[in-house]
Amino acid sequence: MESGFRAYAESCPDAVLVTDRDGRIEYVNGAFERMTGYRRDELVGKRPAALKSGTHEADFYRALWDALLAGQEFRAVFANRRKGGELYYEEKIIRPLGSGFVSFGRDVTERARELRRLAHAATHDSLTGLPNRSLYLDRLGQALREAQRRREPLTVAVLDLDRFREINNRFGHLAGDTTLQAVAARTRGCVREADTVARIGGDEFGLILAGAGRDAAAKVLEKVVAANAVPVPFKDEAVPVSVSVGACTYPEEGHDELELRERADLRMYEAKRAGGNRYTL
Repeated sequence: MESGFRAYAESCPDAVLVTDRDGRIEYVNGAFERMTGYRRDELVGKRPAALKSGTHEADFYRALWDALLAGQEFRAVFANRRKGGELYYEEKIIRPLGSGFVSFGRDVTERARELRRLAHAATHDSLTGLPNRSLYLDRLGQALREAQRRREPLTVAVLDLDRFREINNRFGHLAGDTTLQAVAARTRGCVREADTVARIGGDEFGLILAGAGRDAAAKVLEKVVAANAVPVPFKDEAVPVSVSVGACTYPEEGHDELELRERADLRMYEAKRAGGNRYTL
């Protein structure tokens, strides 16, 4: 490595990494050591894979090498791990250099965290932490396409609290918020990780039960109704609560998102007219 480049790299505020043509590390500067927690002698002769976090797919690295071997630069934000195991994000540019490659990187972990926080806030309900209506509709579209591709059933359900206005009037809006949070947590606890529970309105929740036909859905909805029939503790009070749920299944009762949602909504009102604290499927 030329002494001029080494002198520049040592004074550079960016983390500099130089590898040979096979990707083996020949040099890192002080900024790279400070960012990763590794000493230079711990990295020289090894591959940058020592920093991998397992976050990126194989296609990410394939695109990287395709660009570099074609003589082009590669720019991306890398999710790597420091020596202590902590995940960090590095905005990096990798370029061909002589018979090898050089990268310049900056730690953008705080910026990445803020972007993730903003993305989460845009797609999740602030009170319950559940997906909001926008994310629910997006997931419903994905789930329906997957059900069509796999030729599997799918159940869409709409849940509404019974007499929620009375709860707010009698116990206050803080009690109403506590009740919504309890219903969200109880309902989420009745479904699988692959399923979706979302808050899609004031006291209305949407469920997507992937791969669930009528019989499987009925068992889940029975659990949901029972779990939400238990009073919610609030200060020294016990807030009475129950829910009405309407559901329908793909493909027997609907073939597109709008049809499934409308029929589930109609059945939710059927459950309400029958006295609530029940599901209609």
